[in-house]
Amino acid sequence: MDDDLQIDSDEELFRNPVYYEPAGRNLDLDRPDLGVPQGEDLLKKLLGMRRRVPVDKRGLICPDCRDLRGRRVPMFLVERDGVWLASHYRKPGEKPISHESDEHLARKERVAKDSEDHGFSADIESQTADGHARLDVRISGANGIVLGYEPQLSAQTTRGIRARERFRRRGGIQSVWDFADPDHAGIGTVPY
Repeated sequence: MDDDLQIDSDEELFRNPVYYEPAGRNLDLDRPDLGVPQGEDLLKKLLGMRRRVPVDKRGLICPDCRDLRGRRVPMFLVERDGVWLASHYRKPGEKPISHESDEHLARKERVAKDSEDHGFSADIESQTADGHARLDVRISGANGIVLGYEPQLSAQTTRGIRARERFRRRGGIQSVWDFADPDHAGIGTVPY
């Protein structure tokens, strides 16, 4: 039953919130209790559904897709290095779901255009060579330096930001994060 799951890229997994419909609230996958009463039992229950209950019947959905697009998009749990993450359910070959706001898209386009206007090539939505990170804007700078411009408008955990930065560094990318919120958890955690 889970054999047809298409998993989000490692980077995309870190930024996905997940909503549990029966409890009517988001789960905090950074906490062992998921941020809900009897959360450890809930995690066991959700994991026990694997291969027995269809993904769209498990009660995990994307709150962003629901709130921003009016769509019910099922999610499932994936473990990476002992950390539980939420992935969108999509069939193999289907395009990943974008959570990018108009402001986020505009920032990417502006930085790419400004870079090109100053003589540096820039690509929007570019994968690192190892395929583990997707750069919002990849800028080929002087002396072979590759920069990844990352506008971050939504709230993220420090843990998630650090993990995303590790994927970039492993791919040989020097990041420049752009935080709209002056109190964002990523400030001081990653280059900004």
